[in-house]
Amino acid sequence: MQTGALISFTVTGKNNHTEVNRFCRAFYGYNDKSNKGQYTYKREGFIDKYPHIKVQRGLIIINMDDAEEIINMLEKHNAEIFMREIILLHTDKQQLKDALNKKYNKTSIIEH
Repeated sequence: MQTGALISFTVTGKNNHTEVNRFCRAFYGYNDKSNKGQYTYKREGFIDKYPHIKVQRGLIIINMDDAEEIINMLEKHNAEIFMREIILLHTDKQQLKDALNKKYNKTSIIEH
């Protein structure tokens, strides 16, 4: 039986809109367009280093081993954090495994 962490977080409060956008780009990554939109590049975010399942905005499932590093990053950005240890279902384990495999099979250009 493998356990994971369910982390819920918000980055509002004292942060202004610009700081929240900066956090979201740093945490989740973003698509960058060049040459008047002809090329699209996926800029990796902090969370892309770890296999994860993005359930919805501000709610992720990760391996328990990675929880401390992710929580430390969220605390640096004054996020309100709620975490619970959960038992991963077979489908959760498969999605985390697929996310890890996808990470190593990516190319930098999405569209051409």
